[in-house]
Amino acid sequence: MFGSGISQLIPFLMSVVLARLYTSEEFGVFTLFTSIASFLGVFTTLRYEIPVMLPKKKSDAFHLVILSLGISLIVSIIVFLATIIAPYVISGPLFSKNLDSWVFLLGVSIFLTSIFKTLSVWFNRQKHYKTISSNAIVQSSTTAIVNVSNGFAGYTSGGLIIGSISGQFVSALRYSYLFIKEGKALFRRISWARIKKVAHVYREYPKYSLPHSLIDMISITGLPLLIAYLFSEAVLGWYGLMLRALKAPLGILAASLGQVYFQQFSLEVANKRSIKSLFEKTVLRVAFIILPFFILILIWGPEIFSIVFGEKWRQAGIYAQYLTPWLFMSSITSPVSQTPLTLGYVKINMFLGLFSNTLIVSIFLISSYFSNNVEFVFLNIGIIMPVYFLFLLLWYFRIIKNYEKSLLNNK
Repeated sequence: MFGSGISQLIPFLMSVVLARLYTSEEFGVFTLFTSIASFLGVFTTLRYEIPVMLPKKKSDAFHLVILSLGISLIVSIIVFLATIIAPYVISGPLFSKNLDSWVFLLGVSIFLTSIFKTLSVWFNRQKHYKTISSNAIVQSSTTAIVNVSNGFAGYTSGGLIIGSISGQFVSALRYSYLFIKEGKALFRRISWARIKKVAHVYREYPKYSLPHSLIDMISITGLPLLIAYLFSEAVLGWYGLMLRALKAPLGILAASLGQVYFQQFSLEVANKRSIKSLFEKTVLRVAFIILPFFILILIWGPEIFSIVFGEKWRQAGIYAQYLTPWLFMSSITSPVSQTPLTLGYVKINMFLGLFSNTLIVSIFLISSYFSNNVEFVFLNIGIIMPVYFLFLLLWYFRIIKNYEKSLLNNK
């Protein structure tokens, strides 16, 4: 947990420097790039990396990893070729000429990210938490060094994109080396028949989890795209820095507690043991730790942002005030978000995800229709979305109670 916390704090600390080296427009282009990469990244593994935790046999989990990486390589090559041939297909509809020069790196970024995601689950299964934490620190440190170097050298156009990909590359390379070193015996027993078998056994993940992940991307990538389209890259830059700053302390908990929770939760379910206490402790722990932080942002957001990042970023602090209730509730939900998937509520979870993301996009579109002030849009999101996440937590608790009852009935 300490290592993951450090890896999340590095981007936050570097943001203090980067905010003085890059403009809000340049942050906006970077946010656009990462939003598109996140959306395309959903397709890279077809979600086959998620069940790597589940097989009892290590060889089955290994073949799921090989399947995931193989699919991601094919998808990434297709994206790379498409962006080389017709980059304007992506940047054109967003009216962002500044993005044209960098879209060809989307295929590279999503492949490196897929390696990181897939092997993170593998090392989590192996309980190599130090490897996960140290690798996260390596990625954050590399990204920070390259970003700052580009900024001081004056290479600010695309400098943040290059920094991000540099961190992804070093992290993916290190993970790959450790994976190959650890799995030499398994590599000698790679079986095409076994790959097809695990693909069939876990076929529900691309069938249901993939659509659900795409639905999740509606809010994660949809909002930045809508901001860029309906407002400006400068507004998107303020929004992007705000998320970058707030997600640093939140990521310490979401990434660390989420990985530990998922590993322990999966183990308890596999062994048919109680999970209620684990769920409650995780939710309450996150809530009590982050509440003081959000109270400070809610009261003094603009002042904090202008002092920490510079006066030109005061607007980002205003956005933070409006969105704090939403970010608070989503941060509590994030570490336990794998609960319904592990318990088999894949379809219901998908439909709830569809409702959530349709809701947030609808709030954005309806609010922007009645007002061209983005603050009014963020205010409505900050009021309505926390109610949804409260409902989601109550549903998680209900399905856990149903699981507990099934344990008692089977005794």
